[in-house]
Amino acid sequence: MVQPNKKQSNAKLQWHPAFCAAAELELRLNKADLEFKREYNLSKKPLQMDLLIIEKRKNVQIQNEIGRIFRRHNVIEYKSPDDGMTIDDFFKTLGYAYLYKGLGEKVEQIPLES
Repeated sequence: MVQPNKKQSNAKLQWHPAFCAAAELELRLNKADLEFKREYNLSKKPLQMDLLIIEKRKNVQIQNEIGRIFRRHNVIEYKSPDDGMTIDDFFKTLGYAYLYKGLGEKVEQIPLES
């Protein structure tokens, strides 16, 4: 039997369902005007960047013209000659970069400026 005031070491409390229910309750006066989608999937398959190039050593000078503008971590999204580049493509690639930065194993593992 679990004693009150004692933490269960293996049990992970699920906060999202309570948060979503509270948000829906708080916004109930506009329920007809809103649509709530819990834990909405952003893609049908796992998100993946076309190419990630990481400089292995600091202060290395890349000899290629394009490589000269590289930072430590470089997210590249390839577009074929038949594809157009839209503002949504730009934001998707920017989103990949932010996710890559934010999903490090520890806080600030990948500094924003790198």
